[in-house]
Amino acid sequence: MLNVIAGVAGSAVALYLAFGVGLYLFQERLIFVPGPPPPPPAETAAPELAPVFVTTSDGLELMSWYAPPADPERGRVMVYFHGNAGNIADRAYKARAFLDMGLGVMLVGYRGYNGNPGRPGEEAFRRDGRAVLAFLETRGIGPDRRVHYGESIGSGTALPLAVEAGAAAVVLEGAFTSIADMARLQYPVYPAGLLVRHPFDNLAAVERLDVPLLVLHGERDGIVPPAMAQRLLDTARTAGNPRAEAVVFPEGNHVDLFDHGAAGHVRDFLDELALPPQTACRPPLRPMLR
Repeated sequence: MLNVIAGVAGSAVALYLAFGVGLYLFQERLIFVPGPPPPPPAETAAPELAPVFVTTSDGLELMSWYAPPADPERGRVMVYFHGNAGNIADRAYKARAFLDMGLGVMLVGYRGYNGNPGRPGEEAFRRDGRAVLAFLETRGIGPDRRVHYGESIGSGTALPLAVEAGAAAVVLEGAFTSIADMARLQYPVYPAGLLVRHPFDNLAAVERLDVPLLVLHGERDGIVPPAMAQRLLDTARTAGNPRAEAVVFPEGNHVDLFDHGAAGHVRDFLDELALPPQTACRPPLRPMLR
């Protein structure tokens, strides 16, 4: 009998270790789920967008979609960092809402997504974001004219780059506290802090954020618990953020909040921001088609 118990226990330990090793080795397949390359912008809800190409600090040429603001001198640009699945075309309906507000829109094309070369990763996404922000700088769109929008895992790039490079404000939709916290929820028997290679620590970033913050979350979010949104909000306020607020949508699920009126809340939030200083007008952007 003891031999049987020992055998069962040994098998259980072996399975536990094997599954843990699998989680560590193949976590990128669980975290990053790119969709197929997007169709042309003309076939989406936001045909004003045009492909633009940026070069990252490690030499990758990546495609994003961009449309300038209605006001070329003082208009703001929504820099949209999308979630872990699909492609930028899947967010065109949200871009439509922003364009109708007079905002410019930059749908950030990550490496490994949208037909772009390279492999996704936390630091890799930050490199991609930095390249996009540098592109906007050449168009006269500095920090006071940029609003960072982080959708789900995109929050893990939008927030730290707002801290690092500056922004007029940050909007989060379906954001988590960290990937390590998400892993603890889904795999509670494993030491997530030791296994996760891409922590996307939003709590650490929001603690250092000193620009207005709007947190959007669905009460019915079955992926990221609403409690994480509350914790992000509480952390920002405790750290002294000058304006941190949240909207929870009772019928909202994960990142479907534009179906429940989120666009109006974003508009109201941005309407209360001070206007950026007037800058010299830049020439219109010519689409960089390939």
